[in-house]
Amino acid sequence: MKRLAAVLLAILILAGGAALYLRLSANLSVVGAYIEIHPAAESMPVYEDLKSKLADGSFTGDILSDADLTSPEGYEFLVYTVRLRNYGILPAEWIRIEIAPVSDWDVIAVGEPRGFSLAAFSTGALSGTMLARAGGSPARIVTIRYYVYGRMFTIDVPVNRAI
Repeated sequence: MKRLAAVLLAILILAGGAALYLRLSANLSVVGAYIEIHPAAESMPVYEDLKSKLADGSFTGDILSDADLTSPEGYEFLVYTVRLRNYGILPAEWIRIEIAPVSDWDVIAVGEPRGFSLAAFSTGALSGTMLARAGGSPARIVTIRYYVYGRMFTIDVPVNRAI
């Protein structure tokens, strides 16, 4: 009977250790974060596509303030990219990026309709785009939300390095 109790105790300790490892390794690590700044006048295909999606109602994202988008002058696209590393043995799913707007400068947050997944022990990049008035600071707080085995996790990343 003591041998059975010892075996069951060992199994319980191993199962508890495995559950603890899964929980602790569920966090993604930020490998790098940067901003690309593109004047809207130099990105006319993207600008025109955005205007057409706004006109026909197929736009996915958030309209943060009213703006006259008849001319691309005075606007710029801010592309925020965050590189992530999954050190866990479970995939991270429904990874989404949210960019905290600056009320005076940001006009439109261009969203993606669905999140992506990051396999175990892999690296990936996630991008989000903001249409902003030119001349403002591009520094923002980017929030990454993701799920591991049905549980939501959040990472806040300050992004202030432009390339």
